[in-house]
Amino acid sequence: MTEFVMPAFDPALLPPSVRFGLSDTLPWLNRMRAANPVLRDPFGMHHVFTHAEVQKALGDPGTFSSDPSHVMPQAAAELSAGMLAVMDPPAHTKVRRIASAAFTPKRVKDLNERIEAIAEELLDAVAEDEFDFVTSFSQYLPLVVVSELLGIPRADLPQFLGWTEQLLQVTVPNPNDAAEMDAALQAALFGPLVQMQQYMAGLCAELRANPRDGFISDLLHAEVDGERLADHEAVNLAIQLLQAGHITSASVLANSVLKLAENPGIEARLRADPALIPAAVDEVLRFTPPVPRLQRFTTTDTELGGVRIPAKSMVFLSLLSANHDEAEFTDPDTFDIDRGASRNLTFGHGIHFCLGAMLARVEVTGALDALFDRIPVWTIDEAVEYRESHLLFAPKRVPLVVSTTTTDRRDPA
Repeated sequence: MTEFVMPAFDPALLPPSVRFGLSDTLPWLNRMRAANPVLRDPFGMHHVFTHAEVQKALGDPGTFSSDPSHVMPQAAAELSAGMLAVMDPPAHTKVRRIASAAFTPKRVKDLNERIEAIAEELLDAVAEDEFDFVTSFSQYLPLVVVSELLGIPRADLPQFLGWTEQLLQVTVPNPNDAAEMDAALQAALFGPLVQMQQYMAGLCAELRANPRDGFISDLLHAEVDGERLADHEAVNLAIQLLQAGHITSASVLANSVLKLAENPGIEARLRADPALIPAAVDEVLRFTPPVPRLQRFTTTDTELGGVRIPAKSMVFLSLLSANHDEAEFTDPDTFDIDRGASRNLTFGHGIHFCLGAMLARVEVTGALDALFDRIPVWTIDEAVEYRESHLLFAPKRVPLVVSTTTTDRRDPA
């Protein structure tokens, strides 16, 4: 086991900007996996880069907890109760079982026709031959789908877009600076999140009194072994599902269009054989995971990859790096839809495997089907800019040019 000795700060250990994609980030991650599979930075936070070690940590929630209160006791428990992403067993087990009873595979599969109809509606609203795919399509389709699934009025969606944007602006502070940490928590928890909770609390009260079709209504009345969710648990779970079902699917959809524009031969194969679309979506998920890393908090002294990690440490698990680990994937930096059964960690692993994984795949597959039907050819007009965020790998703008000519995009070589 390696004892940690504080090194001199090395700027080469800083991740490159992702503003213009992965051209610099993937080579940097390759160097990290080779030289520092588990790295402790000068702030005492640990970064995990290899597929084997990321999967090991994800599969051990007892040691690598999702609950930030182990490191940040000032985190308000009442603001996160019911949010599966930051819960540990046994509370996690209860909420997950009740959520699964309402969020059934059949409910998701039944959305296929509705997804295509929403996609058609959004494309009908685009009048120009060139448009921003993000603001006109990819950020709206998943939001409309998940809001209808949950039973949220469509007229209220602009509020959620605004709250989501505020949350994405929150940066990860230095955990050794209590004042800085508290200020960031105040900004994150007592701003947009509280506003969302207030909105959802009002909606839940209305649905308890007057149930109607929708996941939230079902969730409020779902029962497993005599247990139901408390109101605040239902509120926070609904917020998490709305945020995850919107943000991650929007990112995957935008990245799918970009990867196909970069790989016209693959796009031609999908147009000729739509049965290949799910495999392509899975490769997009591997290549460009919408959430590039997950955060965990150690409950006890442990070790990972031969490196000692003290209790109450913050650990970042790089899903992006794990998905490009050459020890797990052949030629990992090549976009290849013929990889077969997926071993990527984009949706997590173990008890926290994403509840909405099927929904994301169904949404993106249905959206690509609709796009292929309506747009014979698309190209990207200029450099794509990504969000500067450690929380999300997502394009801010994708200038899509639509053409009715197919001669330049049909060679599958």
